[in-house]
Amino acid sequence: MDRIYVAIDVETTGLQPGIDEIIEVAAVKFRAGEVLETFQQLVRPRHTLPLKVSRLTGITPEMLADAPRFSEIAPDLARFLKSYPLVGHSVDFDLRMLQAHSMRLPQPAFDTFELATLLMPQAPAYRLGALTAALDIEHDEAHRALSDAHAARQVFLHMLERIERLSLSELDDIIRLTQRIQWPLRELFEEIQRSKARLVFVEAAAVQETARPAKDEKLVPLKPTGDERPLDIDAVRGFFAPDGPLGRAFPGYEQREQQVAMAQAVAEAFNNQEILMVEAGTGTGKGLAYLVPAAMFAAQRGQRVVISTNTINLQDQLFFKDIPALQRIMAGERPDAPANGREPPFTAALLKGRGNYLCLKRYKDLRRDGRLLADEVRALLKVQLWLPTTSTGDRAELMLSERESAAWGRMSAAFEACPGPKCADFNDCFFFKARKQAEAAHLVVVNHALMLADLVVETDVIPRYDHLIIDEAHNLEDVATDQFSFNVDQEGLINFLNDLHQEGGANIVGGLLSELPVHFRESGASQGDMDKATAIAEALRPAVEQARSAVYDCFNLLTAFVLREAEVTAYDSRLRITPAIRRHESWAAVERAWENLSLHLTKIGEGLGQLEALLAGLEDADLLEYEMLLMRVQALKRTATDTRVNIGHIIVGGEEQLVTWITHDRQRDTLTLSAAPLSVAELLRANLFEQKASAVLTSATISVAGDVSDG
Repeated sequence: MDRIYVAIDVETTGLQPGIDEIIEVAAVKFRAGEVLETFQQLVRPRHTLPLKVSRLTGITPEMLADAPRFSEIAPDLARFLKSYPLVGHSVDFDLRMLQAHSMRLPQPAFDTFELATLLMPQAPAYRLGALTAALDIEHDEAHRALSDAHAARQVFLHMLERIERLSLSELDDIIRLTQRIQWPLRELFEEIQRSKARLVFVEAAAVQETARPAKDEKLVPLKPTGDERPLDIDAVRGFFAPDGPLGRAFPGYEQREQQVAMAQAVAEAFNNQEILMVEAGTGTGKGLAYLVPAAMFAAQRGQRVVISTNTINLQDQLFFKDIPALQRIMAGERPDAPANGREPPFTAALLKGRGNYLCLKRYKDLRRDGRLLADEVRALLKVQLWLPTTSTGDRAELMLSERESAAWGRMSAAFEACPGPKCADFNDCFFFKARKQAEAAHLVVVNHALMLADLVVETDVIPRYDHLIIDEAHNLEDVATDQFSFNVDQEGLINFLNDLHQEGGANIVGGLLSELPVHFRESGASQGDMDKATAIAEALRPAVEQARSAVYDCFNLLTAFVLREAEVTAYDSRLRITPAIRRHESWAAVERAWENLSLHLTKIGEGLGQLEALLAGLEDADLLEYEMLLMRVQALKRTATDTRVNIGHIIVGGEEQLVTWITHDRQRDTLTLSAAPLSVAELLRANLFEQKASAVLTSATISVAGDVSDG
């Protein structure tokens, strides 16, 4: 590319344009890999240079004492920049600072941070220093303007190379997807697209495929070996001996008696089908203390052991570090030995909740939506460019902003109406590939939230297991309380109603009721059945609109009540709903509004029940996406019923084992209704511990008042 660009960077006294000041500015004019000219200037601020800025940049007050004011160097900078397109890392900040210093910069600007999040989806981090390290770019004087500008220039050139490696069809897709939004980077993609189009013969036969999960035909569900002998305790202890596998693997290895004692206790808990609680302080080595007996037990018996953690850090440490090292040690290799292709002595899988995995069908459907918001388009772009690089479809590999993350919810596998094996994309499904890996694994690493969610909603995300290890067990009660809780706000209710039906203005979103005719079109359903479906939809539409109005009425009254009666903090107002609150004279109006909303939710649930019954009899009528349609109706009916029951517990009461409250977020101006169990102990006992043959709970701090015996 022969275009001239200018990489720019400013160093400042702070992060607030219009308040903080520029202390250094630098720019690098370049064409392709050639630097044409540079500009660098220290700037004397009007206020004292903060010490933390001086330490960060290496710029001292003495260096600035004789420097010019920004107004003195602005004309020279403007002449240097001319109208060349600008390049920078998080360049919007640099532009805002320059504009706050009265510079007009109408030319396009390209952000290397955004480019990297698009084109390097699996980068460890996106700070300029992290990217230069990942790309092997020299960057010796970080936080000095000229060095940072040079670094941004080189990152930009690397990003251009990555864009040029995209196929013409990929570029066409990106440009088409972004046509309706303001997106500065489109200009770059268009320029490279035009260049490639001139060489179209090179790619005449190119066909762009979306990525597919790596297939592994060897994955076979774990089967019991038939070996029911108790785990050999001496073998477990011997593993930790100085002359055992650990001693041979680690030069200078010293046996820790606490670790050995814990490993023995875990093995005995498996053998005796017991619940074990272990407080293992720092230095115990509790990870290996439970991994070794768990791996031995699972491999000997062919029975799955699930390991649940609270934090992603521990989950990653176990799956990506400790377990691979243990597999090599058990195979008689060094813990840092490279993979050799041989079967490990035991297998392991990492399993996350459905919302962490991309659903290919929902992704394709979202791409076809003509009413996408800018953040949804950006999220789709990142997914499109990430797909060819991922074998897991795990959202953790993507860098999504907070607003882009909302769009992920529209394309993730967290979809109640998932038709499973009947989906056209089932063979390529990331979630079911992960579950298949878990079905074949001896050890399955999950987090507390998924383990408990699997109990609460009975989703069977985790394959059946009888043996459980809970690390970071001191967090279990809090996570369980969250999982067994109910929360709803006005936006959630309105979104539920919009999923059924929405009308108005240019932004019409049809919802289920408007989409029904599409499913029946060209099907084998009789005219009578089509008429019944139409009649149900026509009866539901006014109920949905009346419910929408009732939601606003109810939440307006609740908001007014909470603002009058609640305890106010710096961030929110919170009100616990007690019998005394429900006797308050103003609460009667809230209850009347709720009764009205409850009535409409009941009508909606009944109407969806009628539609469900009708669809259940049309299994052989060849409706478009029949299974997904039926499951969607069932999910919406369930939501209508559950929402009505749970809000009723909050507004009207009647459940003595629930704590109920309302929170008003002052910053977001949102009201949330919440209910949580007074205690999760009985729920955990009945739904978790009584269902497992053995369970081990461990943490660095698990005791209550110094006593770990009362579990």
